[in-house]
Amino acid sequence: MSAPAKILDGKALEDAIWLLETRALIRAYLEYEYQFEHLADAVDPLQQFAEESGLVAACGQDHVQRLIAKPFERFRAIVAAQVADELAGTEVEPEIPSDYASQLVMQWELADPRDRWRWTGELPPMKAAIEKASYRTPQSTIDDFYIVMSEGNPELLAAWLRGHPDDAPALLEMLEAT
Repeated sequence: MSAPAKILDGKALEDAIWLLETRALIRAYLEYEYQFEHLADAVDPLQQFAEESGLVAACGQDHVQRLIAKPFERFRAIVAAQVADELAGTEVEPEIPSDYASQLVMQWELADPRDRWRWTGELPPMKAAIEKASYRTPQSTIDDFYIVMSEGNPELLAAWLRGHPDDAPALLEMLEAT
């Protein structure tokens, strides 16, 4: 809890106002020089001083806030002028249209013969027939086939061949060739 507010009058009030204005000017300059991470870090101690010294009770919160804000406004105006000076010599980029992304996609697709038809009304290009590689029985399956054959059990061999329908014709050809 804060201490009760002091009653200020005459010279004490003038001194408290002068001290608040001076502290606000110093803190505004430090904020301008990026010495505070947040604006609240610069302003909160000033508000606390105004409350503890009795300025808020004597002048009112609105007047105290105007006294605190005045130097901050001055430094903000300096920053705005510096930014305006920097931008005065530079050329401002034109604004990007709202459909920029779709325009960019259209340009890319028009430049690619595979996608040009989407925008020109042409027929889509014919897809080249992809030659499917012929199936070849893996060597491990051939080795397994010979192991099952060496068992001499025709039922086991028939069951194993049913489990390898893609390989059965090539394996039987190999068997007939030997």
